[in-house]
Amino acid sequence: MTQSITSITALDNSITFLMGLAQKQYRALCTQRLMAEFDISLEMVGAMRVLQQLGCIPQQQLADVLKRNRSVVKRLVDNCIKRGLIEASKSDTNKKARMLSLTAEGQRINEACTPVINAISKEFFAVVSPQEQQQLMGVLKKLVRNDVRVD
Repeated sequence: MTQSITSITALDNSITFLMGLAQKQYRALCTQRLMAEFDISLEMVGAMRVLQQLGCIPQQQLADVLKRNRSVVKRLVDNCIKRGLIEASKSDTNKKARMLSLTAEGQRINEACTPVINAISKEFFAVVSPQEQQQLMGVLKKLVRNDVRVD
């Protein structure tokens, strides 16, 4: 007999419900710690990691990489700018493009929050074997679509 999560059979047997619930629980654990220690969200970490790897890029490229809607990324970037994590400048070649780069503070916070996120992930996935984690990663990579943007 399988473990009941909700006591509602239709939900307990729904892959999408359980996948969403696990993702929300992980986000809640991360957000609680990241807000308490660094006053940032998991989404902000994602933006900082993109800029850390790619350097100065247009805001649209950040939205594309994160697979997020432009309006959501604008709010995300504005919140990062308020906290001094990201700076925006005008493009030399495209007057409409807003160029983004990581500040020194953004680099510092990005590096400082990595061990915190790693510790949360280690604890969260402790019930899943390394092989199961690899299988899960493979399945998720198959499910993620390039043509769908999210809020």
